[in-house]
Amino acid sequence: MGLSRRRLLQATGVTGVAALGGCLGLGKSGDSNSDYDIADAPIPDNPGKHTYAIAGTGNADTTVQYFSNWKCPYCAQFSTGFLHTVMSDYVEPGKIDLEFRSLAYYNGQPFLGADAPRASEAGLAVWNVDPQSFWKYYEQVFSNQPSEQKQWATTDKLLSFMKKAGVKHRDEIKSQIEANKYKSELQKTDTAAQKAGVNSTPMLIIDGQTVAALKTDKVTKLLDSATN
Repeated sequence: MGLSRRRLLQATGVTGVAALGGCLGLGKSGDSNSDYDIADAPIPDNPGKHTYAIAGTGNADTTVQYFSNWKCPYCAQFSTGFLHTVMSDYVEPGKIDLEFRSLAYYNGQPFLGADAPRASEAGLAVWNVDPQSFWKYYEQVFSNQPSEQKQWATTDKLLSFMKKAGVKHRDEIKSQIEANKYKSELQKTDTAAQKAGVNSTPMLIIDGQTVAALKTDKVTKLLDSATN
């Protein structure tokens, strides 16, 4: 069984309300640009050069890493809220590239359920097979995310999200999911997360600083500092 969020935090010594912060939605929510459609996020002209999904040109001076989990309800809160502002105010103008890293494992164990790695495999497969549809798929999943308590990330459920998002080549994607094609990339994300001090989701790494994504005032200050 995968680690629950609280068990993970306890295991890593991160306990108490202050430490949980943005991970558990306790950070200040701030304003968001709800008019921006995440499905319209720009991607690089050469997406194949990027192993992990990118929103942006791929050539921005600043790359922000976004550690998330497809099953995390607080990632859904960020995705349907403040992420719209990050996209409209920083990604769309070319100030930053946003690299999406799905935290499927933590210290080698599935994070948020045994089905979490499958959801992460699916996301990487969409990016590598039909990158133009990735952010449409992203929006579809996080806008309709089932409860994290359920093991909902079956191949059929993930493919149904893809169909609704208009993802192409779904047979190829299905084969990649079933073959666990991206396990090594997900293991690298696990290692990168631990190295950066990421122990919950959603988290951002901005100019070398790790911050809970739902702490929007701090995120905004860091983004402004990194891009001015």
